[in-house]
Amino acid sequence: MTPRALFDAALVAARDWHALLPATSAFCDWPTDLEFRHIAPQVLPATHLIRTTPGDASPASAPLLGALQALAPFLEWRHTDSEAEVGRHFLDHFGWFELAGPTGHFHTKEARITVGYWGAGLHYARHQHDAEELYSIISGAALFHADGEADATLGPDATRYHASNQPHALTTTHSPILTLVFWRGQGLADPPRMSLDEAEA
Repeated sequence: MTPRALFDAALVAARDWHALLPATSAFCDWPTDLEFRHIAPQVLPATHLIRTTPGDASPASAPLLGALQALAPFLEWRHTDSEAEVGRHFLDHFGWFELAGPTGHFHTKEARITVGYWGAGLHYARHQHDAEELYSIISGAALFHADGEADATLGPDATRYHASNQPHALTTTHSPILTLVFWRGQGLADPPRMSLDEAEA
């Protein structure tokens, strides 16, 4: 497949995943204004890890996992924080990209759809943002933390909702995790803000 065909295949797999899970289809409509944009690839260590150690998928999530693995070398992978903030080990085992959204490979003003990968043994510190967010787990597992809610270990096909400005965090133990995340509401293009007590720690 050409890179463009891989992008289209991944978008179809993500759309099918969105329709398959009741929580995702209830959270937001699939965008109707998607327009492909050429963005230069940016390779990070996680680009390789998503292909070699993605964690276990389910029969339902396997097609999306395969589509993302094939597309991984052509994506604009990003880091949220600097090495001074989170350390080299974290950055070598973490990466995310915007599949669709205000700055994504597919431009849309109606939603934001990102993919995040965390390797085993990482803690993604408490943070928050104006946009509401729904995590869906493609492969692997992690312990999800959110203010006002019990911690929950979630694996493939599970979802986790975060309200606007609700502080939340994520911890991986023996397994990595790969997620497809849907955003809605205000501040779709805004970066997350570290929660106050994390910033002071």
